[in-house]
Amino acid sequence: MKKKNFAKVMLVLACSASLAACSGSDNKETEATSAAETTTAAETTTAAETTEAETETEEAPEPIEIRLGQVEGAAHGDKCFTVATAVIDADDTIIAAYIDEYQFLDAEQEGVPNSQAFTAAGSIAEGQVLGSKRKNNDYYSEMMEKAGATMMIAANFDEIQAFAAGKTIAELEELAGKPAEEVLDAVSSATLADTPGYLGVIAEAAKAAKENPSVVYEGDRGNLLLNVEEFAAHGDKCFTLAAALSDGETVILSYIDEFQFLDGEQEGVPNSAAFTEAGSILDGKVLASKRTNNAYYSESMKNAGATMEIAANFDAIQEFVNGKSLMELEELVSENYAAEEEETAAAEEDNGADDRTALEDSESAVDAISGATLADKWGYVAAILNAVG
Repeated sequence: MKKKNFAKVMLVLACSASLAACSGSDNKETEATSAAETTTAAETTTAAETTEAETETEEAPEPIEIRLGQVEGAAHGDKCFTVATAVIDADDTIIAAYIDEYQFLDAEQEGVPNSQAFTAAGSIAEGQVLGSKRKNNDYYSEMMEKAGATMMIAANFDEIQAFAAGKTIAELEELAGKPAEEVLDAVSSATLADTPGYLGVIAEAAKAAKENPSVVYEGDRGNLLLNVEEFAAHGDKCFTLAAALSDGETVILSYIDEFQFLDGEQEGVPNSAAFTEAGSILDGKVLASKRTNNAYYSESMKNAGATMEIAANFDAIQEFVNGKSLMELEELVSENYAAEEEETAAAEEDNGADDRTALEDSESAVDAISGATLADKWGYVAAILNAVG
């Protein structure tokens, strides 16, 4: 936190009753000195007050209304899918953006959480893992270097994000429609030929944010940091993607989605058909966002006894987290996460449940996270906290 520095000024009166009786010459000298000191003190006081006023102005930035959105896209060919997250203000200007991309890599690389379980379940081909390019930055950038690239993939993503910040949705959409050479001239710090595609996906994430609830942020926007992380919040059949916008002390906005292998008739992530054709995802399966397939996934939960849709549960957890300090969230997760895991594991064993999503906390339906009914709700809070870093 910034602290105000107040100047303490003491005005010393140089003349006393006895000095008033001094000789004319001495009296003139004293009066001149006193007048000079008084003037200097007055000027110092005025300067101090001005500095204080300026400091107060600097520490009271204009409040902004902000929203967060996230989408999947196909910014770079058909071997991967992009996930872009964007924060916008009320004027459709991007405040912050985040890009990552997921591709099937050889099994020696770092896969998303639960990668081994996905292979064991027959969803992903043997010898492959679905991996984040950011997490596998060295490995993926080395492959790029062999093809002539001169800049690492994570650094490219960072430069594109930095360029997008401060641009409006309309400006990004305009750039996304231009030839790569022209866009690379504008985004001079990035070298990816598909830079227009990445800007386009960020624009889509920003448009998605317009449909989400807003919060008012009254702090210094220069303190805001957006990050996205994978997590295993909910058993071993999926992986969670959690986004967190924080100012170092508080979670300002958050967003949860989860990806699971569903039957091939559901809507998969971009390039799903290409993943199946390449043999990375086995026939009859697609990797899918639970939010995108909210109706289908919630119906399966309902059949197992759940009473609330998956997207509504995610939204309730986000609402609970937004505005809370990191310290408070750490304490809550520490108190509740481990106990929740034990209770859910016991319920699975007793009920023979195949999917933890169907389990609800029936004994304490109204607790700290009053709007959510998922048995793993504290796991999702932990995922958001993990995204803050």
